[in-house]
Amino acid sequence: MQVGVIGINHKSSELGLREKLARIFQKEFGLTADSDCILLSTCNRTELYFSSLYLAETHIELLKRLRSHVGESFEHALYSYFGRDCFYHLGRVISGIDSAIFGESDIQRQVKIAYEKHRKNHAISHDLHYLFQKGLKIGKEMRTSFLVAKKGTQLPHIIQSIMEWQKHDIKKSSILFVGNSDVNRKLLSFFEWKGCQKMVLCTRMQTEPFPSISVVDWRELKVWYTYDVVICGTYHEEYILEATREEIGPTLLFDLSVPRNIDPHLAKHPNITLYNIDQISEIFQKKKGEKEIALCEDVIEKAVTRQMHLFKERRQAKWKFANASAF
Repeated sequence: MQVGVIGINHKSSELGLREKLARIFQKEFGLTADSDCILLSTCNRTELYFSSLYLAETHIELLKRLRSHVGESFEHALYSYFGRDCFYHLGRVISGIDSAIFGESDIQRQVKIAYEKHRKNHAISHDLHYLFQKGLKIGKEMRTSFLVAKKGTQLPHIIQSIMEWQKHDIKKSSILFVGNSDVNRKLLSFFEWKGCQKMVLCTRMQTEPFPSISVVDWRELKVWYTYDVVICGTYHEEYILEATREEIGPTLLFDLSVPRNIDPHLAKHPNITLYNIDQISEIFQKKKGEKEIALCEDVIEKAVTRQMHLFKERRQAKWKFANASAF
């Protein structure tokens, strides 16, 4: 299978370099990228999956394109996999085995969205199509059989727990959500279910995903300090929450985005507590037993082996049919 991946994640790099490369990957390999490249960009990873008859040469060219935008050493933070190893890596990603929060479920949806979005705009090669189709199948099988997510490990529950630690009552706190993103919509739904009465969604999009929640435009960011909690989950090139001269009471900030939405210097204010996505993951990262991890990886390994075998059988059948038709 002629596929490969080049990427960076929470394990291979600090947040600063990760967000810098996320911008560059998005600029170089977004929707305008070649048809045989699919970009996966989440809060914990940025990965480019590609297909080529000449994987080594293509890999070198991709690195060259990245180097033209980065003024510092970064190759040490990247990882690359090819062929079967690429397939195995994607299986671990979709299953949540490779996530900052072990077994988290949202990554499967994010991979599917990245694949479907690219497929609508480009004619994808057979190898890349097979990689994502079967990778998603493996992820679904893993989640159904082994990784039925525990509520306590999901992002909404994590944020609720941090709020409780910081003495912010979820039912009484005023919360500003910045960005009409999938992660924010999930949080809005969860907080509404939990009985939160003071939620406001700040978005550039003219939509109202939740009739019971106030929707305001971008100008609301000027008064972000009037809220008890601010949760940022949108894509933006620059910081959208910055320092103010106004008086600030006890305020809890969550930055779920890469690149970051909130100026990290705000954390120096005595009344502000700021959590970025790496800090959130680190707080709740629980060590899993070696046997559990080994079991999950063994299941993925066997599933990848099975799918690679089917891929080779189908390709050989096509060759035989083509040769027979030639005579």
